[in-house]
Amino acid sequence: MQSITSGKPVSSPIEVKGFVSLKNGQILIGKVNKVFPDQTAEVQIGHQKMIANLEIPLRTGERYWFQVKQIEGGVVLKALDSPDLNVSGLKGTAAQLIAHLGMTPEPAATKLAEYLLTNRLPITKETFQSSLQWLKAADAAEAGLPVIKSMFNQQLPFVKDVFDALFTQSKGEPFHKLLSVFKQQLQDVGAVTRTAVKLMDVLDSLHVVKQNQLQQNGLQNLVATWLDPVSTPEMKSGAFSLLQKTGLIPKGITESVFLENLMDGAEARSGMAKISVIDKLQQGLQLLSGAKSGAFAKVEEIDTTIYRIFNDHDHLPADIHSIQRKNNSAEKLSPLAFHLLQSAFTEATAKKAIGGKIEVNDLIGYLNMDTEQIEESKGKVAELLFQSLNKLPEAQYVRLNEKLVLSHVLEAEFQTIDFTNGPCVAHQLKEMTKVLGLQLEHALINLSGDDMKEIQNDLETIKPLLLKLLNEQIPASIKEMAEQILNRITAQQILSQENGPIQNLLLTLPLNLGSIQTDLTLQWSGRKTKDGKIDPDYCRVLFYLELERLKGTVIDMQVQNRIINVTVINGHGAVLEEAASQYLDILRENLGKMDYRLSGVSFVKPVNEKERDLRVKPIRFSEAGSYSGVDIRI
Repeated sequence: MQSITSGKPVSSPIEVKGFVSLKNGQILIGKVNKVFPDQTAEVQIGHQKMIANLEIPLRTGERYWFQVKQIEGGVVLKALDSPDLNVSGLKGTAAQLIAHLGMTPEPAATKLAEYLLTNRLPITKETFQSSLQWLKAADAAEAGLPVIKSMFNQQLPFVKDVFDALFTQSKGEPFHKLLSVFKQQLQDVGAVTRTAVKLMDVLDSLHVVKQNQLQQNGLQNLVATWLDPVSTPEMKSGAFSLLQKTGLIPKGITESVFLENLMDGAEARSGMAKISVIDKLQQGLQLLSGAKSGAFAKVEEIDTTIYRIFNDHDHLPADIHSIQRKNNSAEKLSPLAFHLLQSAFTEATAKKAIGGKIEVNDLIGYLNMDTEQIEESKGKVAELLFQSLNKLPEAQYVRLNEKLVLSHVLEAEFQTIDFTNGPCVAHQLKEMTKVLGLQLEHALINLSGDDMKEIQNDLETIKPLLLKLLNEQIPASIKEMAEQILNRITAQQILSQENGPIQNLLLTLPLNLGSIQTDLTLQWSGRKTKDGKIDPDYCRVLFYLELERLKGTVIDMQVQNRIINVTVINGHGAVLEEAASQYLDILRENLGKMDYRLSGVSFVKPVNEKERDLRVKPIRFSEAGSYSGVDIRI
């Protein structure tokens, strides 16, 4: 067997394509460019040329299979044989490679070998076997090949966890959709563990909208507005009126009559399931019903007994004691009934049942025992909210106090970031990265004794909670979705890495824009100063958004020596340019205050397939290449 010995020491490994190090056991193709009289030769491996010592003469211009062997003081390349690419072609060369590796010939192995050869990627038996195993397990092996290339190009750890993370990222499934579906699954099956309950709370903090959100939460929010002690009288009356329009509360009756009917029907409701809150409400309403028939001589006795029922929650407002205590008429008892409902509501919203479902649902069931009517009411609430949200003509028939309630509910359901306030946006984005758990490892590495209290907050974010959930007994569907989300978060961390003097950052965050959910994807790349800090003078930032009417939008901002140039890529470039013209002077002025100069803002349409893809699919750092001497490269 022929061999070539490199004159480079092991501490300075040979580079293939300028950035991939040769490692022991790799098999690759090299070409002998020149043979010199002193038994040395110039050998080219990929784009890298090296001077090697020849143990046995090789022929100039020939290609050879080389296997890397590291020995003390250098690297030995052992020539296996000539692949003869001109004769056998790619398939024949792939077959030779598989034979050299001692692998069983099969279509999947041939496909992988051809891909590695075509892209001139270094090959060892171990990496080939691992790659083949991962691709076979993936639901789309073809899509996994670029992921393998990314791992080589970026010199990432060649382990299954990294492959799984990048493979999930490569599918391009909207992140907000994954989170929404996951939350819906957790709610559908009930909170199987405490970890699942906590996960739902954290997902709520991201304002992740679930499917049919208006229908699921709208009725709850109307009841909440009606019973919430902090609601204004106008909001309370508007909410009660809307509840009548939905059919949950009968039309044509006053609030006092409804509360009186609720007291009269307390006995009929006694057969309902005894939930802590509902049980207390039941006792209180039965007490008030008895008071109507003279069972209590004084209202003070009713006050005392109601406080005893809710003795562990002092929720009843103090103004109960301002009620005139002359008799026990329905007019005097109905305010007590309403305060009793408020007290039950306050306790219901403060507690969660074992299934993780808010007990307000049980309270709604108590107000109207007709389950079919409740479902119909949910649909009507959703319709009213939809009309208000989209400013449909039907919305003009809603009264002013009802409009206030609908606006309040929509604001609660679709809380958004104020994009006109820069510090607010920065704060929200930082908070969202914390909630996802993207800073978990950093927090653990830099943990000190003084930070023990803070670390608990970091452990109650999505990533660590997912890791904990996966170690618990959960349904297969929940486990599969949890793994996908965990991989997406991990992929962001993997792709946010240092590359020479360049620091890359990738963030994909769920974003609510009114009633529309989308992803905000941000790719940032900037060089570092000599002391390792981020250089604010040079960077490039790309934003990707899928908007409701403008559709795919890419904003490319390049900063060179504090001079900023912005390009907006969108299919409606001319319309955007006209709309944005009135804000450019403000933008230029505000940037000037931060010692930046705006060079220009251009609006262009995507003109080719690559740019059309940009609208919905951000460039991967791996696809765009690594640092190779330029200041900025994405």
